[in-house]
Amino acid sequence: MKNTLTKIIALLLAFSVCIGLVSCGGNKDDTIYVGNTAATTGAGATIGVPFNLGIEAAFAVYNANGGFNGRKVALKHYDDMGDSAQALTLMEKLIHEDEIFAVVGNYGSYAVTTNLSVLKENNIPMVYAAAGNSILYNDNATTLGDRGIFPVQPLNHTEGQMLLIRSFAPTLDSEGNSLGGFGASKVGVISSSEESSQAMLAGIKAEAELSGLTDKIVYQNVTSDDYSAAANALVAAGCDVIIVTVVAAPFVTALTALANAGYKKSVLTTYNNSNAAIFNDENSNMTEVGLNILSNMAVFAQAWLDISDIDNYYTNTESNLYNGYKFLGKIQKDENGKELGVPGFTDEYWVIAENIYNYAASLNDEKISPLNMSYNSYALAGYIAGDLFCQALTEMQAQNKELTRENLVTILESKEFKIAMADNISYQNGLRAGVSSFSLTMFFDTATLDGSNNHTASSTTVHPLTSIEEYRALISK
Repeated sequence: MKNTLTKIIALLLAFSVCIGLVSCGGNKDDTIYVGNTAATTGAGATIGVPFNLGIEAAFAVYNANGGFNGRKVALKHYDDMGDSAQALTLMEKLIHEDEIFAVVGNYGSYAVTTNLSVLKENNIPMVYAAAGNSILYNDNATTLGDRGIFPVQPLNHTEGQMLLIRSFAPTLDSEGNSLGGFGASKVGVISSSEESSQAMLAGIKAEAELSGLTDKIVYQNVTSDDYSAAANALVAAGCDVIIVTVVAAPFVTALTALANAGYKKSVLTTYNNSNAAIFNDENSNMTEVGLNILSNMAVFAQAWLDISDIDNYYTNTESNLYNGYKFLGKIQKDENGKELGVPGFTDEYWVIAENIYNYAASLNDEKISPLNMSYNSYALAGYIAGDLFCQALTEMQAQNKELTRENLVTILESKEFKIAMADNISYQNGLRAGVSSFSLTMFFDTATLDGSNNHTASSTTVHPLTSIEEYRALISK
């Protein structure tokens, strides 16, 4: 009887130890499970599928290099079909049933808005949100729940700050080198009632007060689809730079109103408007609206990734990715027929593109093109999310720390981390603001390059990543 009782007690103790290990989050069978929800069927699949594939590609690289003390990282994902109620239900399942260690890649504004309080209440760390929601912004996170939220891609509030400080920053340094600023004397701001626009506007006003620029700004908040009155007012005010915070179709409407009002100077907008396709038709020909806009004013957008390098060539001839470009006839050659490679992008970009390509190819899924995934912007975003989480685990292992959520939070707060294809990010001193470095792109009509009548809107990087702090320092001089 005594032996039987001893065995029962031993079994109960073993069971309680096992439960304790699982409750610390996602640590089952030597695998560290992280989770997210995203739309991977229906219309949203064109975003959700590559986004998650990018996360898993980053995990594949990390796991191949040994993982966390031999433990692999795996993504537990549920399809929320783009529905906020589903996103909440499935997030609760990930937390309470699957007992994930953390969320990596909280996808979509609808999900972030719904899930954020649940993550905070349960002290579940979140690394990367594919959204710019203002509720993610926090300049003084103190509780474990708040500290565990780690946004990466630009938050609307933060980008608003950059839009303003860049507008007033000097254009050139003393030696005539570009600084990426506009040197404005008076700046106009067009906003709307949309949440993203209002969040950028809040960032603009905060930066104006911080940098002593309040009296040099003219605001126009538009509450209808008609931007003509706002455009006329800003032209009459003599603004030499106009910041447009509205996105998508309203952005083009605002630009049209400015062109019709006779505005001939610079417009600066968010990275959300950086796709030149908004000025083209389905055949990539410039629309009359696009021609009217780009022939009247200089239009610039910010970007938070910097993958362009006009002098660099991708030359890894042993890579399947290189052979894919070769098959498509995209390899540039010199005058003697010697292969130079694929031009235009940084070495860092090509390493990540290869990693995504190789992972996509390993899936053997006929619905997924490894080549297309290698440059898909959503796959690249997912890779950034997965890579930052793995960087934190690498640092945790280097410091010989236990795998706990609190240690993950502390590690991410302990130093600056390099964001793949972007600048560094800091979560120190309670700041949760996303990236604060932006490059500058300019829209142009390709016909201006070759003198042809084949008008197509395109864009190019005209200044590399620069931080808000760098521009503040220039303004204060």
